[in-house]
Amino acid sequence: MTQNEAVPDVVYHLALRDEWAEAQASADGQYRRSTLGHSLDDVGFIHCSKPHQAPVIADVVYAGREDVVLLTVDTSRVPSEIRVEASDKPGETFPHIYGPLPVDAVVREQPVPLAADGTLGVVGLLGA
Repeated sequence: MTQNEAVPDVVYHLALRDEWAEAQASADGQYRRSTLGHSLDDVGFIHCSKPHQAPVIADVVYAGREDVVLLTVDTSRVPSEIRVEASDKPGETFPHIYGPLPVDAVVREQPVPLAADGTLGVVGLLGA
């Protein structure tokens, strides 16, 4: 993977409520989950999204879950390297955080509503 573009001022990360709460309560104040079922240690980075990507990732990875929170990350508060990298889909790039995410870099956390059809209501939370 190679860096394709500048790091946005804000990126989004979908987290499970309990894992996020655990990070907030931790002595070091660091979040270390990459994505559903995988840690930072497993993958080497924390998966993030741009605004238009978060709803798609929510429904592909987290569909049907009632315990998802959308974290809004101020990238200027993240000391670890952040790279915007190519994905498997041509022309699509995703931001990745190459280290733990300090909980104080998250400027907003919002529970993601679950619709009756199992999709997640991320769209209404973006930029709100």
